[in-house]
Amino acid sequence: MLDGTDIILIHQLLGRYGHTIDARDWDAFSELFVPDAVLDYTAVRAPKVCHGIDEILEYFLPANHPPAHHVMNIVVDETAEPTGRVAVHSKFFVPFTRAANVPVRLYGGDYHDEVVKTDRGWRFAMRSCVGRWQYTPETGQDLPEFRRTF
Repeated sequence: MLDGTDIILIHQLLGRYGHTIDARDWDAFSELFVPDAVLDYTAVRAPKVCHGIDEILEYFLPANHPPAHHVMNIVVDETAEPTGRVAVHSKFFVPFTRAANVPVRLYGGDYHDEVVKTDRGWRFAMRSCVGRWQYTPETGQDLPEFRRTF
């Protein structure tokens, strides 16, 4: 059973994820993961599952990021698996509102994580992202299906 301090520190980990991406602080971002972490964003159109920090950064560095990443409704499974991993589920909301974000849209969904306690604190061992909804204001453009409101 996790104690309250661990649960707060896991919440902090998820919060730092959004702050480091928004700040483009890739050194701090890479510190949020264990070296052999797995990132599966294929459900939000990533080309592949990333294995390890280098592949994760290779995916994130050139991405057309929204100006802000919000993580909320964080639920921590209070019992660690025998491996020491803890399941965490949360919701995300990201507004794609920069000039480079064509079309402008609001997007949200779920994160499914496995975190592990290391000598440097709690870190992501596995992170996946599933888009659940999107709102694209009328733009007068013929948008591809995956950019339309759903």
